[in-house]
Amino acid sequence: MFSRVGDDVSLPCNNVVYPDCSSTIWIYNRAGSTGTIQKVTLGKIKSDQTERADRLSLGSNCSLHVSDVRAEDVGLYTCRQFLTETGPQHGGDADVDLSVLTISSTTPVTDLKPNVIMTLRCSLLTDTGNRTCRSRFSLSWVPKTGTNAQVTQDSSCDITLSVTLQKKDNNRKWTCTLTGKGNVKISIDFTSTFSGSQNLFLTVTVGVALAAAVCVTAVVIIVCRRRDKNQVPTDNSIGLNAVNHSTPPTNEDKSQPADRITYASIDHFHFTPLTPHRVNANSKDAVMYASVMPSSGRGRETENPADPSSLYSTVK
Repeated sequence: MFSRVGDDVSLPCNNVVYPDCSSTIWIYNRAGSTGTIQKVTLGKIKSDQTERADRLSLGSNCSLHVSDVRAEDVGLYTCRQFLTETGPQHGGDADVDLSVLTISSTTPVTDLKPNVIMTLRCSLLTDTGNRTCRSRFSLSWVPKTGTNAQVTQDSSCDITLSVTLQKKDNNRKWTCTLTGKGNVKISIDFTSTFSGSQNLFLTVTVGVALAAAVCVTAVVIIVCRRRDKNQVPTDNSIGLNAVNHSTPPTNEDKSQPADRITYASIDHFHFTPLTPHRVNANSKDAVMYASVMPSSGRGRETENPADPSSLYSTVK
C-alpha cells in the first residue's frame, strides 16, 4: 500500500476470525530493526507511551488505521489470528507493506522567486530503506517540464528536479507521480509560491482593510452630525420671571390710586438644552403681556365687582 506524508491510511486484515477483533493482533517490522513490535493485542491497541500509539486505531473488519502518516510508519505490518490468548496461531499471516511518498525542497521556500534555481526531491520510502522501487514501479515529474528543468534519478524511487524559476512559475504546482505497470498509483504535489507575492498580498489586504475602516468612520461621523443638526431640542419650555414694582411703568396711567394696583414686569425666556436666552421683543417669538386689575378701579364699572371674570386688561 502507498500513502503520502500527512494522509490517513487503513491497512486491511484478510484473515479475521472474530468480527469483534478479539482474536486479532497486529505486529510491525522494518528492515534494519531488531525485531517485531506488537501494535494490537487481541483487539486492543497496545500503549507504548509514544505518540505513534495515539495515531493507531482499529477500523472495520479489524483493519489497522494509521492517521497523519509519517516516514516512521513505513514498514511491514502483519495481521495474525489467535482463537485463545495462550493458544497457537490460527491460519496464516496477512502482510501489508506500507510505503510513503514524500516531496521536499532543498531551496528555502522564502527564497523562491524568478531566476532562482529550485530543487525538489521526490522519494518513495519503502521497507528496504534504500529508496529503491521494485522493478515494476517508477517515479516521474508531470506534466513535462520546460527546457530550463533538469531531472536527476538517484535511484528507481528517488528522483530530483532542478529548475530555474520564471515569473510564470509563481503558484505553479509541481507533481511527482508513482507509476506501476502503466497505471498511476499515487502522486504528490509541491506549489512554488514566490515570497514577494505573499508580501504584496499582505500589503494589499491590509490596505483594503484600512480603507474600509476609514470609509465606515467617515459615514458614522456624517450621520451623527446630520442627526445632531436636525435634532429638535426636547426642552421647549418658556420661563417667566415676574418682578413686582411699587411704581408704575412709564407708559402707565398714573392717575390711578397707588394702593389699588400692583405693577409687575414679566421677562420671557426660551430654554434650550444648554442655557436660556432672552427673547427679542421685536422678533417673531415676542409675546404680548397684559397688566390686570379690578375693573372698579379704572375704565368701566361692572355689575359684580367681586366676580373674577370682570377684570380690566390693558395690553402692553
